[in-house]
Amino acid sequence: MKKAILLWAVFSLVAHLSAQTLKVHCGQVITTIPASEAGNMVYSDGGTALTIMGNTFAVNEIDSITVARSEYKTATMQVRYAGNTAYVTISGDVAPHMAITVSGADVSVVADALLQSEVVYELSGTSSDGSFFMDGEYKATLLLDNLALTNMRGAAIDIQNGKRIKVQLPTGTTTTLADGVGGTHKACFFVNGHPEFCGGGALVLTGNTKHAFASDEYTLLEPDFGSITVKKAVGDGMNIEQYFRMQGGSISISNVQGDGIDVKLTNDPADEDNGYIFIEAGSIDLQVAADDVKGIKCDNAMTITGGTITALVSGLGTKGISTGTDLVISQTGSTPTLVRMSVTGTTYMPGDADLESKCRGIKVKGNFTFNGGTIDIAATGAKAKAISVDGSYTYVSGSINCAVDANM
Repeated sequence: MKKAILLWAVFSLVAHLSAQTLKVHCGQVITTIPASEAGNMVYSDGGTALTIMGNTFAVNEIDSITVARSEYKTATMQVRYAGNTAYVTISGDVAPHMAITVSGADVSVVADALLQSEVVYELSGTSSDGSFFMDGEYKATLLLDNLALTNMRGAAIDIQNGKRIKVQLPTGTTTTLADGVGGTHKACFFVNGHPEFCGGGALVLTGNTKHAFASDEYTLLEPDFGSITVKKAVGDGMNIEQYFRMQGGSISISNVQGDGIDVKLTNDPADEDNGYIFIEAGSIDLQVAADDVKGIKCDNAMTITGGTITALVSGLGTKGISTGTDLVISQTGSTPTLVRMSVTGTTYMPGDADLESKCRGIKVKGNFTFNGGTIDIAATGAKAKAISVDGSYTYVSGSINCAVDANM
């Protein structure tokens, strides 16, 4: 009987379709089909399966088939969170390549290797007990549209496909993410791959287990980017591998127990710009108040050619900026360069040859070149210094109000 009713409903809908979209509802997952494909339906397995546009549905799992008066959107997945439930809408062109699991408000999407086109994942809504997991083998776009998502058991968003992930925050939107306490995950928002942030919206992160944000390849903030605010992190505010490039936007980090921004070397020394930080524009505001941590840290060199960095640094052995090798601060374009810090602290683990660390505004393990912009650092506390350089210091131009302690 259900088959007969479904047949009648489907053919009735098809007869009235024009530039509309057919929707096949199966529990919390909806598959969309363009009107041009809606008439090409095949029953199989004795009438227990229905295939449309390469998507095969078990008839007894179809709740309904409806028509939406909207244009069909290709290569998209929409996830809408509503309390303890999430609803997924997937376009029929990519659905055959997706393994989708929805349990309450936990959504898992795994794309197979045959999917070699970019999918846009649009996340919206609110849940205090949900998550989003995605894996695949091709680049993707993650659009966060006023999403408020907390996962008490793991990462709020966990992207594992290892490719370029365009993270888009529409202007005028605010997305808030938080994780639970005591998990085994690396960050509240984790990307296995290289995220590129764009759009003028805001992203607010709370890391209750470890880092607030982490990526195991480079992270880029594009010129039109809005803002990232880290309200709390048990570890680092932002933990990044390979390199970090900031071309615009703003970052505000406070209440972290680790470093503000930490850029690490990957396991492959041949990776491009491995361990580097490039700050070209935008603003970074840091409040660092833990012992032996850094506001901004990289394992290799750092280049600041524009933008504003302000930091309030306090703690034993704490540093505002720390580089593994060289530091260059200059002003190369129309964007002013300003580094302003207030540093207060004394020595961490004094007398310990391995752990002793002194408070510094800027600590450079290689050479430091200053060629334009403004540096304004006030350092107080026993043995605290504004700028300490293990290598040589070269002054070319710019305004600096503090002493530079260099070995060469």
